[in-house]
Amino acid sequence: MFAVTERVSIARSPEDAFAFFADGRNRPRWDAAVISERLTSAGPVAVGSTIHTRMRAMGREVDYDWRITEFDPPTRMAIRSTAGILPMASLLVFDAIPDGCSVTATIEGAAHGMLGLVEPIIAGEVRSTLTAGLARAKFILEVPPSLG
Repeated sequence: MFAVTERVSIARSPEDAFAFFADGRNRPRWDAAVISERLTSAGPVAVGSTIHTRMRAMGREVDYDWRITEFDPPTRMAIRSTAGILPMASLLVFDAIPDGCSVTATIEGAAHGMLGLVEPIIAGEVRSTLTAGLARAKFILEVPPSLG
């Protein structure tokens, strides 16, 4: 099992950042691994809502299904995979700081079978993608729309 945690400060309120990250339509904008993401249950988004994600992983396109396990705007959101090539969980925590918010993202995964042999490589890729994604989200949220 691996756990990766990364943090970014964003010059926006926790409410604005939470709204951006909670909207799955934004995920392909900030997460380069994600091709598409959509809510598969009736809205509004809440604990128990389900999500489908098409993404690039290990050199191929894969599908993941998720269930929201925590949804507490504007402070916490967590999801856990219900289907996919690797059991995964993600937690986003939003904390108010002077001039904006801090976003802490933790992704946990459990590689089994043959994937267990390459778990350190998978963890490294997850960290790299997460770091780049949080930096991209910061850019999107901080740059005025006319410049982004």
